[in-house]
Amino acid sequence: MNGTDRRTFFARWREELFAGILGGFLLALSFPPYPTRLLSLLALVPLFRYFLVVFPSYEGKKGRLKRGFLTGWFFGITFFIVLLFWIPNLIPASSVSLRWVLTPALLLLVMYLGLYTGLSTLALAALHGRIGRKALLAAPAFWAVAEYLRSNGELAFSWGIISGSLLRYPVAVQGLYVAGPFGFGMLIVTANLLIAAVLFVKERGMRVQVAVLLILLFAAVVTGGHFRIRHIDEAIAATRRPARVAVIQPNLDLARKWKPVYRDTIFTEIAELTGKAAALGAELVIFPETAAPVSMSHTRKYREWMKSIASDAGVDVYIGYVRHIKEDERWRSFNSSGMFTSVGDLVQQYDKINLLQFGERVPFSGWFPFLERMDFGQANFKRGEEQTIFESPAGRFGSLICFESTFSGYSRDYVRLGADFLVNITNDGWFGGARGPLQHSESAVQRAVENGVTVLRAANTGISMLIDPAGRIVESIDLDREGMLLVPVYTLPGQTPYTRYGQWIFLWMIVLNLCITAVRTYLSSRGR
Repeated sequence: MNGTDRRTFFARWREELFAGILGGFLLALSFPPYPTRLLSLLALVPLFRYFLVVFPSYEGKKGRLKRGFLTGWFFGITFFIVLLFWIPNLIPASSVSLRWVLTPALLLLVMYLGLYTGLSTLALAALHGRIGRKALLAAPAFWAVAEYLRSNGELAFSWGIISGSLLRYPVAVQGLYVAGPFGFGMLIVTANLLIAAVLFVKERGMRVQVAVLLILLFAAVVTGGHFRIRHIDEAIAATRRPARVAVIQPNLDLARKWKPVYRDTIFTEIAELTGKAAALGAELVIFPETAAPVSMSHTRKYREWMKSIASDAGVDVYIGYVRHIKEDERWRSFNSSGMFTSVGDLVQQYDKINLLQFGERVPFSGWFPFLERMDFGQANFKRGEEQTIFESPAGRFGSLICFESTFSGYSRDYVRLGADFLVNITNDGWFGGARGPLQHSESAVQRAVENGVTVLRAANTGISMLIDPAGRIVESIDLDREGMLLVPVYTLPGQTPYTRYGQWIFLWMIVLNLCITAVRTYLSSRGR
């Protein structure tokens, strides 16, 4: 492409590039580590300004659809490349054998993820061609459906869902306990749409009406959030004696974690930390993902050592490790965790179900086994088959191992099965910096609000924390520090609407959104 062609390209697509790049950049700044979290309330305004002001001037159905799609695709690419640019900096200890592939892999990833945003704006462009700017009324539904599709399936990736952008402000996100992640995301998109209408719609009367709706929306969200938090605080105050749990952050150097020469030292440290927690009155001790760096099913020495650690301290210990089985003359590995009781028994285990694509498995390898032979340094774990409710003196809990905390469905299923609280164990040391762990840790905050439960997060190198049912981080241990949290676990009575009904509320919100669009279009056609 020569200079003239390049100028022609930017001249032809300058409005689409402007709306997409600016909007994607603003949305990326709404996530950790940036302090500009409220920008998510403005991030989609450039998109909506484009469809209100620029898009109506284009002619030709095919060209309009192309422009609508590319605007959203540019948005998605910009958003994800700013959000995830730390991926090529994964540390060598992450076992990636072909490190040069990380940069092109990031580019392919963001181009793929951007397609979902592009599909939402493609739908908007198609509807715009039929009913004009009233199509924007359906934008919250289109956006939410795209995020829902991105979060499901073999290539599911729920990192960066818009509903997670406001988690720094607990009073603003309590709507999650009713509408869930995608329904609450519709409210954020609606706020963006109303702001864009106030700024760019020409009719003064309509701007006034929209401004009133915007004020009512903000008032409803904040007022509802205050009432919800007050209810939670009253329930916590009424708790007679909350269980006490120790969350351990060993801060184990990944460069030596899996070397056999260090195993005895690691288990000695586990024993010391467990004894210290028990002496302080802990009823349950929680260690991170693969804190015991052995195959617990085939290393009798360390399995018996873990049993004696728990029995000597007189406390239940929940810890992550690897497990192996022989299946069809082939050894298969699981990313697992288990409960060692105070009497020295290994009574329950959980095998991770949702494995990280290209990190713990190759996608579609269940259908095409030859894909497992591709070696990028990934672990090729086998999926677990069943969620486990662990019984402990501190209560019943469900476990989310690492990446599983970014998906809302697993947490909801645990609480529906009777979990009193949730535990997220992870090893984020391989991120190689602060951005990935900060972004990952907030997914646990979202799961707490959605289900109205306490979440305990144990991370090898951080961030470990106690999150109360309102999504407030009560205590935490910073990155790259060894430490222990001895924290209470509060249990609220009943289940949240999201826990009881799941995505049904979100689906009814979509139906309502589309009905409003249809009714408004009908009334406009009748001249009302």
